[in-house]
Amino acid sequence: MFGAILILGERPTWLETIGVLTTLASFVGLSFAGRLEGVHFHRNKWVGFLVVGTLLGAVSSLYDKYLLGRLHFSVPTVQAWFSVYLVVLFTPFAIGWKRRWWSRKEFHWRWSIPFIAISLLVADYIYFSALRDPASLVAVVMSLRRGSTLVGFAGGLLFFGEINGWQKLPAVIGILVGIVLTVMG
Repeated sequence: MFGAILILGERPTWLETIGVLTTLASFVGLSFAGRLEGVHFHRNKWVGFLVVGTLLGAVSSLYDKYLLGRLHFSVPTVQAWFSVYLVVLFTPFAIGWKRRWWSRKEFHWRWSIPFIAISLLVADYIYFSALRDPASLVAVVMSLRRGSTLVGFAGGLLFFGEINGWQKLPAVIGILVGIVLTVMG
């Protein structure tokens, strides 16, 4: 949100701002609820990786908005180059996996693999299309994109027996309220 305001000059409405801040505060609340599971956020290196990943995702979103909104690249062009860069980035990992440079489990083909790949491509296309709209704001699009937490939370409860689900529920409801406020703005 701050990058979009400072770098791109976006001006969200007061309701969009309240929605984004509510979403962010709810994520902080979710992290406090996670402490009940023994995760110490200030000492866990994986939490640090999550923070760095989130910051890199924010920078990437600003760059996507710049390419799509300011330079007027088409959505298929940005998505095609994104895919090319992924191939280049992950080729060394694929070679390492194939040559067994590290221990791994055996790969088993499932038909869900192409379904997941197609779902990710469609989701990215919709995301890029949203950023290409001149009226869209990066802060708002990113807040809505973080709504995937709701799906993860529900899936964790239903399929993986997530513990402390009831303690996390207020924060998850806060995320939902933040998304609703953002959309209404």
